[in-house]
Amino acid sequence: MDNAALKARFFEKYHGEEIRNCIQCGSCSGSCPLAPFMDYGPRQLFELAREGDMEDALKANTMWLCVSCYNCVVKCPRDIVITDHMYALKKMAIGEGIQAPGAKLPDLYEAFRGPVERYGKITDIQVMNRYAFRHPVDAMKKASLALKLAKRKRLEHKVYPVKNLVGFKKVMTKARELEKAS
Repeated sequence: MDNAALKARFFEKYHGEEIRNCIQCGSCSGSCPLAPFMDYGPRQLFELAREGDMEDALKANTMWLCVSCYNCVVKCPRDIVITDHMYALKKMAIGEGIQAPGAKLPDLYEAFRGPVERYGKITDIQVMNRYAFRHPVDAMKKASLALKLAKRKRLEHKVYPVKNLVGFKKVMTKARELEKAS
């Protein structure tokens, strides 16, 4: 898909039009605790999207490093819910199969998302196993930490689904339907 089509999709399907109100003040990037580690701060990422450089925006690590602390939202003078756009960009990158070469954060996101959708919760072991399947070398490097956590009974291995799993799955199904309809 070309940049123009990606831009149109982001602005139409994922409500990207809100970032057209961005005045590029940099409050979001200045308040983000992880901005120094991002390829582009939120301000720069939104400028890429507005200018139509969607492939560069979707290949960035910015949205994957967002921890949803909402500092950016609180500081934004235009009341842009920046975290929502970060989630939208993650979803779009996954849907388009676009990511930076060697990027691992999308795989960690997927390892987390799967158990949440299935049980409404996660366990440490589930996330670690799903991630380790794609990145076994990383898993081996962290094996000693996992053993220490297990020894101290700080590594959750049993799944405790949400109490109303049937209701939770209905909500998830409805959310997917609404997403496809938009």
